[in-house]
Amino acid sequence: MSSTLETTSSSGGELVLEQITKEAHNTNSDDLEESKTQRKGSTSKDENETKKSHGFLSKVDRYFGVTHRGSSFKTEILGGLAMFFASLYILQVQPKILGLADVPTKGTRQSTALLSGLGTISMGFFSHMPIMVSTGMGENYFFSNLVKKNNYSWQTAGSIVFVQGIIVVIISWRLLRAKFYSSIPPMFRIGIIFGISLFIGTLGVKSMINNPETEKPGLHFGLLLAILCLVSIVSFALRGKIYVFVVAPLVTAAISQAIKALMKDFEMPGWGVSGLELTAFKINFDWQTNVLWVIPVMTINQLFDSVCAVLAIVQIAYLDNITFNETEFCDFVVKSKRSKILHVITIMGVWSSISGLFSNSQIVPFIESIIAVIVGARTGLAAVITGLCFLLSMAIYPVLSLIPLESITPLMVYPTAIVFKIVKHLDFDDLNTIIPIVVVSITIPLMSSIFMGISLGYSTLILLWLIAPGKKYKDITLPMFFVFVLVIIGLVFGLLE
Repeated sequence: MSSTLETTSSSGGELVLEQITKEAHNTNSDDLEESKTQRKGSTSKDENETKKSHGFLSKVDRYFGVTHRGSSFKTEILGGLAMFFASLYILQVQPKILGLADVPTKGTRQSTALLSGLGTISMGFFSHMPIMVSTGMGENYFFSNLVKKNNYSWQTAGSIVFVQGIIVVIISWRLLRAKFYSSIPPMFRIGIIFGISLFIGTLGVKSMINNPETEKPGLHFGLLLAILCLVSIVSFALRGKIYVFVVAPLVTAAISQAIKALMKDFEMPGWGVSGLELTAFKINFDWQTNVLWVIPVMTINQLFDSVCAVLAIVQIAYLDNITFNETEFCDFVVKSKRSKILHVITIMGVWSSISGLFSNSQIVPFIESIIAVIVGARTGLAAVITGLCFLLSMAIYPVLSLIPLESITPLMVYPTAIVFKIVKHLDFDDLNTIIPIVVVSITIPLMSSIFMGISLGYSTLILLWLIAPGKKYKDITLPMFFVFVLVIIGLVFGLLE
């Protein structure tokens, strides 16, 4: 009996022990599963938060194609800042040039900053390219001469720009745009790019060597700072230190202002955002008969300037393998989906028309955009950064004015050196094309007129082709001849005026 009880007791104990063990195991399993579920929930929550934090950046990346084009957010931001500093001079130069036509200085500066900001942002969003736009050098001189030599008021000149911008938008229609592109011979495009870049480089060198006190060439401290800045940019850029395009101008500006402070010549600027009301929506339409040639001339000037500037930027950015064959280039411009280059002329026309409402000159792509490309920017995000900087400058320009021209001018000279690379595409044995290119390249910087340089060069080209041996005249297409006629009309009326 006792043995039976012991056996039963032992057997029951084992069963109880086994049951307790199973319960404990089940409890541990439940706790483990609950713990896993909690950890999983926590991980999912973290992942969701991470996705939310990176969701905006990923959308920006996809929209602009930052990763797809081999760039990065850091590079695009640096490129945008460098492009802003390279073109900051326009806020100092534009009021002076339009001031020759008695346009209020503060109104011109504020409208230039506003137009540059919004225009460049829209260029970034719609063209997806690192292109900065602003009131063009050459176009601004034309605006002032229109007032001084034709007895127009600056309000009337603004109305002409307004209407001319609308015409450019019409020309941006697909068929007309393609015809205009094909009217510029491939080699001649290089000449225009070369001439415009020399013009900007010449302005940069002039600003470097002119003494601010005498406004004449001479040795002065600013020149030494400019040379130091230029050498630093080239040296660090060759080592891949792209931040130098932003840091060098700021460092030289700090040195310049520190020296002024030691000489007790430093004044802290004030603040302000007003000024737009001085020039906005004051246009009138008191036109004269010569407007019939003025508007076509302005249109041709703007289109030549813009098309060739964009070509230079695209060529240097990511199309080194593209040839200057006319058919291939026109196919790229008209049909390519890789970059929305087709929108450039439309955007330019829209903002030129708006610029006219502010009694300002035409809007064109800036060749200084090459700086962003050199830094490594490949998308419209860099343009958006530049545009935002220009909008910010409306409020902080007094502080930005502390950056002297000698700190900015090296950024105007550097792109000129880069553009020299495209000379390798020229056929130096074809003098019928080389001579017009020489005319363009020399005339634009000497006359400070992009229109005069392009017009004289284009006229020389067509005339040489007409009389050249080997039936070269057969290469003259109908669009080329039509543009030639418009150019001649513009030159003749210009002489008569």
